[in-house]
Amino acid sequence: MKNKLFALIICICVLFTCCSCQNVEVTTAERTTNGADLPIEPITAPETYVEEPSEVRISFLAVGDNIPHDSVINTAKNDATGNEKYNFSEIYKGIASDVNAADIAFVNQESPVGGEALGISGYPNFNAPHEMIDELISVGFDVFNIANNHMLDKGEKGYRNTVDYFNSLPITMIGGYTKSDYNNVRIVESKGVKIAFLSYTTLVNSGHANDISSGSEYIIPYANTADITRQVGIAKEQADVVIVSMHWGNENKFTIASEQTKYAKLCADLGVDAVIGHHSHVPGKVEWVSGESGNKTLVAYSLGNFCSSQLYAKNMIGEMLKFDIVKDVDGTISIENAYVDPVVCHYKTDTSRKDNQDLHVRYEVRMYMLKDYTEEMSNSHGSQNWGRFSFANLKAYITDVVSSEFLK
Repeated sequence: MKNKLFALIICICVLFTCCSCQNVEVTTAERTTNGADLPIEPITAPETYVEEPSEVRISFLAVGDNIPHDSVINTAKNDATGNEKYNFSEIYKGIASDVNAADIAFVNQESPVGGEALGISGYPNFNAPHEMIDELISVGFDVFNIANNHMLDKGEKGYRNTVDYFNSLPITMIGGYTKSDYNNVRIVESKGVKIAFLSYTTLVNSGHANDISSGSEYIIPYANTADITRQVGIAKEQADVVIVSMHWGNENKFTIASEQTKYAKLCADLGVDAVIGHHSHVPGKVEWVSGESGNKTLVAYSLGNFCSSQLYAKNMIGEMLKFDIVKDVDGTISIENAYVDPVVCHYKTDTSRKDNQDLHVRYEVRMYMLKDYTEEMSNSHGSQNWGRFSFANLKAYITDVVSSEFLK
């Protein structure tokens, strides 16, 4: 009996041992389809992905003088529907896609935007409606310059209202400052790159030159060597790129004035990356100016008019300056792919009516890229009432002034 009991105990132990071995095999090996055992691959920690530094490229665009002539304002009135007072969307529709495609877009607003209480008005004392700026923002402009010869057209109050208005908007305004705020550099950050904007004018209209008293809290950013040198130094400490807006030169002149040469060289010597010029109302030269450290500064002496209803063909074509701000993998900043993409301002003329300047009424103002403009359209331009206007002549104002290096 003991022998049988002992034999039974042995069998149970053997069976338990076999089952235990089988469990170990299942947890330490895989089975193939034919039943053979394969070793399990050891578990390893996943590799850590390290992102390599890459080039950063920011597209920049700048246009010249946006001027609210009476005919521009009246066009917006006529385009308005419903409860609208003004609608500027049709005026800027033809250039909207180019502006919207840029990471940063600059425009010179050649007027106060001082509010309706001061009277919306065109030449000679401008005051643009808020709706004009609203549309420019909608189109894609995000840097507005207000330092120009018309900035005091509505006196100190108009200037103050304009500064307050722009500072309430989700954009960057340059050229309008209080004394306490003058050295606070305006910086736009895009894709991790900081771009500083400075602004100066060489003049305000003579009739308004004394509108700002010495005791005023507001200041006009007149171009001078001391301020430019100091503020460029501050900007270079705070930003990766420095762009300077300059309202300078002589109206309706294609040649470069001595003051432009002086300040362009100063900016280059100080290491400014680009200078955006405006005021002459005609297209101007674009070039690289060498600085004393061997650097190159891109200088556009005059972008000409953007939107206006001036009388002559040379005033109806302007420069849309485009370039890339590039930050290399080692942190080096450069300006690349600079070129001019011209814009045309088109309007019609009614020779049966006169305006408050005793000129034929201009109406239906529209903006176009030159690449979208046609000879047929140029044949109907209202500017022909004041002189020769042809498609070839229009293009020549660009090609005769801008080097082929900056044309596509």
